[in-house]
Amino acid sequence: MNQISRDELRSYMQQYNVDYSIGDLTPTICALHGVPEPADCGGTPIAEVVDQAQHLADGEGNIRRTLIYCPDACGDIQRQKFPELFSRVEKLAGMRFLSSAVMASVTPVCYATIFSGASPEVHGTQRYDKRRIEIPTLFDVFADAGKSVAIVAVNNCSIDTIFRKRKVDYYSTRDDAIAHRITRRLIAQDEYDVIVSYYTSYDHLSHHFGGYSKIAEAALTTAVEYFEELVADVDRYWKQYPRAVVWTPDHGNHVIGEEHSAHGKNIPEDMLVNHCYRLRAAEL
Repeated sequence: MNQISRDELRSYMQQYNVDYSIGDLTPTICALHGVPEPADCGGTPIAEVVDQAQHLADGEGNIRRTLIYCPDACGDIQRQKFPELFSRVEKLAGMRFLSSAVMASVTPVCYATIFSGASPEVHGTQRYDKRRIEIPTLFDVFADAGKSVAIVAVNNCSIDTIFRKRKVDYYSTRDDAIAHRITRRLIAQDEYDVIVSYYTSYDHLSHHFGGYSKIAEAALTTAVEYFEELVADVDRYWKQYPRAVVWTPDHGNHVIGEEHSAHGKNIPEDMLVNHCYRLRAAEL
């Protein structure tokens, strides 16, 4: 464990009085698949998730397939404003963990932490900057372990850019609808141990119309519908494996006036998110 990362992640957890950090995603997924954590990781595997996986997984105790769904800007404040939508996610997932983000609470900083387990001081991205992350990430340790990973995201978004030059298959798309269709196809083809699928529309529309506007709410509804469809695909095409699906937002957002939303501040609206895990045993 990198102690600098751990201390920085813990400082945000303590500030918001929560037990989990977005930096816990990478060590948890590594533990589920029996893969070593990246060297600079400061997050902690979530014991409840790992323990349940031990009861469900194969003889070695490992999950064999994981889908990581990344809906941008779907924070805890969105859960409070749209409880019916988020209850659909939580019902499917079964496990929800209120988690602190990191500063700056913007997409490249937060997803750099999510997929490395390292804090901003350690991974080096501390503002909105889509340069490549140089430190080891989940993608590096999975490649080193001989496991295959795909990233599906809109062209030139943060997830599409900051994890480049790795042994990963990158699927860059024009929009979320295409990314969703490709993700569904990849699940059906069953060629990857881990698939990361990113959704940007809610964040994008929140900035332009406000996070609680009708158009943004429609995009959030689509995010939930996509999650439901992907879970159904995972259960259909990966049913022979112990498997996981994770709802993995980066940050929330706050409303400015009535027509716009933003994020990047060290406030609850921006800094609190829920990561939700769904684990299932192999169906033979």
